[in-house]
Amino acid sequence: MSFDLHRLRIFATVARAGSFTRAAEQLHMAQPTVSQQISALEDAVGASLIERGPRRLRLTPAGEALLPYANRLALLADEALQAARTAAGVAAHTLRLGVGQTLATYLLPEILRRYRERAPHYHTRIVTGNSAALLEQVAEGTIELALVGSPATHPDLIITPFMQDRLVVIVAPDDIWASRDTVDINELRERPLLTREPGSALHATVERLLGAATLAGDHVIMLGETEAIKRSVEVGLGVALIQAIAVQREVALGRLRVLALRGADDRRTYAWARRQRPWLSPAAAALVELLSIHR
Repeated sequence: MSFDLHRLRIFATVARAGSFTRAAEQLHMAQPTVSQQISALEDAVGASLIERGPRRLRLTPAGEALLPYANRLALLADEALQAARTAAGVAAHTLRLGVGQTLATYLLPEILRRYRERAPHYHTRIVTGNSAALLEQVAEGTIELALVGSPATHPDLIITPFMQDRLVVIVAPDDIWASRDTVDINELRERPLLTREPGSALHATVERLLGAATLAGDHVIMLGETEAIKRSVEVGLGVALIQAIAVQREVALGRLRVLALRGADDRRTYAWARRQRPWLSPAAAALVELLSIHR
């Protein structure tokens, strides 16, 4: 009996997603096909791997035992393919980069300009998303590097800071706080507050500063993009705690007022993440060298 690597990948995706529907979406497959592949794998194992519940599936003891091996086999297959491509000169000249949404908007253009000046012979493939999703993609080998905001942690990755920023409070020019220079962290609990969605580094930072109970309140509005937060503050929907690099243009144009934060650590760190292995492709190594200048 031999395992089908493709079926093991599908099984690991289903286990990670927690449902056949979400797994099918991530795999770009039809849900019946995913179910058929899991059934075929169960036939090969000779035991049930997944218990289908009304709300969420769960792994059987056999499935729990198989999952870490499925992940390791998929990772080993990815590394084997990457090593072969590098030897053939394919992956070595392609930077596979993930970038957090805020960094993609306000920092990435300048980084890419400098990268192309230093390494014009390399190609780039870039994906964007929130920090949690990007870290998972690095761990899975879908991308080689990710640029994310703090806090960023993952047990299988090395995360290295490369740039410092700070958090600021932003208000509309006619807001009741507009004439002030500073705001105490506790005062933010008294106002309608706009922030990013769970999974983003900014949401994790605001949650750490204000507490999960505050973010669960009715006065908090969560949005998927920093630009939406800024626009909402501009029209007077509330206040926001946001990265300083994200509001430079609006402040210069007089559309927003920036207030310093008191009573909390306002430092913000940006970092690059990679897997814990001894080598990087030449394309990725060139970017890491460029980022080291910011440190």
